[in-house]
Amino acid sequence: MKHSLFVTCAPQLEPILEAELKELGIPSQMSYRGVFVPEWEWKTIYTINYASRIASRVLLPLLTFKCFDRRSLYRHAMEINWSKFLKDNLTFAIDANVHHKQLKNSLFAAQVLKDAICDQMRQKNGRRPNVDVQQPDVQLNLYIQQQSGVISLDTSGTPLHKRGYRQEAVEAPIQESLAAAILRLAHYTGEERLLDPCCGSGTFLIEAALMSTNTPPGFLRTRWGFMRHPDFNSIEWLKVRNQLDAHRRELKPDTILGCDRSQAAVLATKINLRAAGFSQQIDIQQADFREFNPSITPTMIVANPPHGKRLEDEDQLRPLYRSLGNFIKQTCSKPGKAFVFTSNLELTKEVGLSAKKRHVLNNGGLDSRLLEFEIY
Repeated sequence: MKHSLFVTCAPQLEPILEAELKELGIPSQMSYRGVFVPEWEWKTIYTINYASRIASRVLLPLLTFKCFDRRSLYRHAMEINWSKFLKDNLTFAIDANVHHKQLKNSLFAAQVLKDAICDQMRQKNGRRPNVDVQQPDVQLNLYIQQQSGVISLDTSGTPLHKRGYRQEAVEAPIQESLAAAILRLAHYTGEERLLDPCCGSGTFLIEAALMSTNTPPGFLRTRWGFMRHPDFNSIEWLKVRNQLDAHRRELKPDTILGCDRSQAAVLATKINLRAAGFSQQIDIQQADFREFNPSITPTMIVANPPHGKRLEDEDQLRPLYRSLGNFIKQTCSKPGKAFVFTSNLELTKEVGLSAKKRHVLNNGGLDSRLLEFEIY
């Protein structure tokens, strides 16, 4: 029986992921923290891993089973021929998400699965494979909900939000896949003149540039988990990659710009822009947006201003949010659109503009809002 792929994403992004996969010609069924892809071939796995801006991981089930206790998990894990996946002294790691009365916690369940793998390999080959939690050759996923268990191969390996361009970061950078999701919610097409007045390490700018140029988010990556699967076909993979790369185009000049008052943030952005290949096309300046006159009039403003961690931070940030609202009114073209993303729901009141929509999102476990404004 061929099991459905499970493509994971951050909470609240499931409908965005489903829509994105539909655009890629891949029907899916929405679930919690991801979507199921019932009909797939290896081309599907290659395409999602290389072209999805929203997905976190693409999980290929190796076994689904009834899990009653520790013994049944161990017994079922022994049904998989692990020597197919762990040839030539390859290392492995296990990511587990377990909710079960008889299994203490996810770490304990992962240990049981690890023991089964090592015991089988030692019985068959006289050696046990090594675990490498930092950079494993083979990443496995264990999911148990009540008595339903799934052991999967993570065909992504490194999470897909790690595009390969983030060389430097500032405090609490927005995750790449979340930035891409926000740009999709903003209906960004690449035709707009986009400004980020609090650009941090440049994530919005680079994700916008990747979208505008039709550059696949996996363009800079060289390694995926599917390359370790025994059915991996390098010719088919290169065919998928080349077909997607063929749609790339040049970034239109004077369409993306950003600023930040922090010198460290601007330096980080410039380093990341260079790594992404956009250092010459995107204008980035060190400036406080309250004193910033952009060289072009933006038709879209996207901002993720500081949101503070303590109550005293919140009070200090109120004037900043009021100034951001004024900046949007004075700077954005009319008609135009602006989007403010924050994990501090109190500070959203300080922007001083009437939001057309409030999108509910999750930012690293924090309840967050994306405020959408129409500027006339």
